[in-house]
Amino acid sequence: MTRLPTACLDREAAGRYVLGRRTPSGGYSFYRTPEWGVEEPNAPDTLAALECLHLLDIPVPEPELTGSWLRTLQDGRGGYPTLTIGWATLRALALLGIAPDRSPGSWLAEHEEALLRTDRNRDWQGALREALHVAELHRLGPSAQVDGAPNPFSALLDEARDPLGGWARPGPDLETTAVAVSLAGASQLSREARSGTEAFFRHCEDHVLGLRLQPDAGATWVGALWGGLALAEGLRLVPSFPGAVCESLAVLQRADGGLGARHFAISTLRDTWRGLDAAQLLDHLPFERLQED
Repeated sequence: MTRLPTACLDREAAGRYVLGRRTPSGGYSFYRTPEWGVEEPNAPDTLAALECLHLLDIPVPEPELTGSWLRTLQDGRGGYPTLTIGWATLRALALLGIAPDRSPGSWLAEHEEALLRTDRNRDWQGALREALHVAELHRLGPSAQVDGAPNPFSALLDEARDPLGGWARPGPDLETTAVAVSLAGASQLSREARSGTEAFFRHCEDHVLGLRLQPDAGATWVGALWGGLALAEGLRLVPSFPGAVCESLAVLQRADGGLGARHFAISTLRDTWRGLDAAQLLDHLPFERLQED
């Protein structure tokens, strides 16, 4: 197959943006404003920045300093204030090749147990995202799931799936669907689930936007573009409008080099990570043709 070349983003400008978000402590903050004395690093932004630097092939400045700051976020029992903070901290430490001071096993087990409790009125999008966080942390530690073992979140996945074929009900979207497929494992989807997900993906395609967040949406955002391309990779699908996807990514890049969630939105490290990852996914998808129909 021929690869369709893309040049969606200014990588050098993105690199300057990410490095400019680094605080003196070694952590990162998307709203860092040193001229106003605002130096407030946080774990999610630090993880996003490290992922961006990896995607851009830029060495992490003073990785030991960043690791030392990240290790201060763990409490005396091995836990963290929230699952999001713990997930971001532990993943960032893993990227740096640095271990946390204490085992987070008990803390992680508590969060997994809470997620497995049945609640039919829950926020399904948030529950799937948190379940993927737990699964990713398990993969980092000694409790990694053995191949072929039952997925502990299979019931959650079944309950959260929408009849339209995507996740999460009601009103599935591409980003949440990509999270769910990653949690389930693309190869582990049933024939029915896979067929429904593929159909949902096709219904979200658009000749102008490339990929829409939902089938009836009139706009897109960075999560939809990333989610659609992640689904395309996982399910081995070829997007119908790769050039339009590339253009939609390009308009998200701001003058400071970072990317915003939507056109004209402010740059954030998370959105820059999503956008850079989406651009890389697009670059590595095989295309049977150089021009769109």
